[in-house]
Amino acid sequence: MPKLILLFRDKLLNAYPLTEGRSLTIGRHGDNDIIIENLTVSGHHARVDHHDGAITLTDLNSKNGTHRNGVAITQCTLEDGDIITIGKHTLQADWTDTIAVEVTPELRAQLADTMNTTRTMVVKSPDFEQPATESEADPEAPAVPPQPRAAADRLAFLEGGEGTYALYKHQVSIGKNSDADIVIGGTWALLLGSPAAVITKQSGDYFLRYAGGLIRPKRNGISVKGTVKLNHDDIVEIGPVKLQIQMGQRLAA
Repeated sequence: MPKLILLFRDKLLNAYPLTEGRSLTIGRHGDNDIIIENLTVSGHHARVDHHDGAITLTDLNSKNGTHRNGVAITQCTLEDGDIITIGKHTLQADWTDTIAVEVTPELRAQLADTMNTTRTMVVKSPDFEQPATESEADPEAPAVPPQPRAAADRLAFLEGGEGTYALYKHQVSIGKNSDADIVIGGTWALLLGSPAAVITKQSGDYFLRYAGGLIRPKRNGISVKGTVKLNHDDIVEIGPVKLQIQMGQRLAA
């Protein structure tokens, strides 16, 4: 889906999808779709319209003007890769999802300050396992040695959630959409797809696929652009969530 990426001094601030048949207003006042709180920006500065397959930019008689690729405009058609300058901020046009937006440590910290990642996580699984809390554990029980692989395949939460998710389905979706198996809400939903990633089981193996959104999933720290195979103990990261795939015992061939 076409989107506008808001930047300030080359630092990602937000991203805004451009839905067919809708318009986005840009300005300093709080009733705009894209709010830029800077005195160089007019209260209602500009508007972007997406109608009949065309995306147009219109200046709303702003004080300091609206520029596309460095040229002041009154109204123009936007193309993929165009740079819109409004005050000291820029909006980059990305129509084909060619810009893989990575979550920097700074952006992760900003998002973490505005949301509780555990409370905005919804896990839909009848086999969801909560770990034993300190109050539930038997203090006199002997230490448990490391266990071999479990009988069932599962995802274990390392960050952004607790417990494990049993991989009992052919396909597990992760994203901001309410019908996803693992739903990520809060501020992160602004950057995630519907869904953001899908884990699919094929002939006993698992594959991670990027599905959409500004944040690409990672396998063992490397961004996934298409589909990759998952191995036992691989780490999957999507926004605030870090999961480890734990495959159960396999019968000898």
